[in-house]
Amino acid sequence: MKIAAYIPIKLNSVRTPGKNIKPLSDGTPLCELMFETLDRTRNIDEKYCFCSDESIKKYLKGTVHFLKRNPYLDGNEVKCNEIIRSFIDIVSPDIVVLTHVTSPFLKAETIEECVEKVKSGKYDSAFTVYKIQELLWKDGKPLNFDAACTPRTQDLPIIYGETNGVFVFTREVFEKTGRRVGKNPFFYELNFPETIDINYPEDFLITNAVYTENLRTRSD
Repeated sequence: MKIAAYIPIKLNSVRTPGKNIKPLSDGTPLCELMFETLDRTRNIDEKYCFCSDESIKKYLKGTVHFLKRNPYLDGNEVKCNEIIRSFIDIVSPDIVVLTHVTSPFLKAETIEECVEKVKSGKYDSAFTVYKIQELLWKDGKPLNFDAACTPRTQDLPIIYGETNGVFVFTREVFEKTGRRVGKNPFFYELNFPETIDINYPEDFLITNAVYTENLRTRSD
């Protein structure tokens, strides 16, 4: 059974330009955090940075190798599944591990546990989530509560949101369903700051603040 992980990267991000290599407070490029995490992850056979631009090579760490992808996949209209399909066609893994630079505080142990859940055969996929228990509204109406009898938030039904932390799935699931989450998934619930996803400039500010505080704490 071959387990292969990849980090898809394009260097022409639209919402937060240059975010994947943007330096943190001590000058460390953002991408190095996830490269280091994936390098420390123990139960993966092959690890790749899947990118069309070879300049990313200078940031790679340890066991993470460069895998060149078609520049077409950098297009703003390209869907996630097209990138997954391209990776599977090139590498032919039995289990795919997909993670992202934009989840900088994801732990190696989290990735390892998700891999083990799928490897065991008990689950066909695993992915990271965060718990939502908030009063939600849609189209001017309460979505998950009765406004005439507002409940405590801790009594609301739990809803889970996906993070971009890690998705683990079998090649068979993807080929049969076209999905990275199968019909019998394992939900790995994260807590802050593992839940951080960088999509917008303000997300990077939060990331940098947490990173800087972690540096200060380690030096005390």
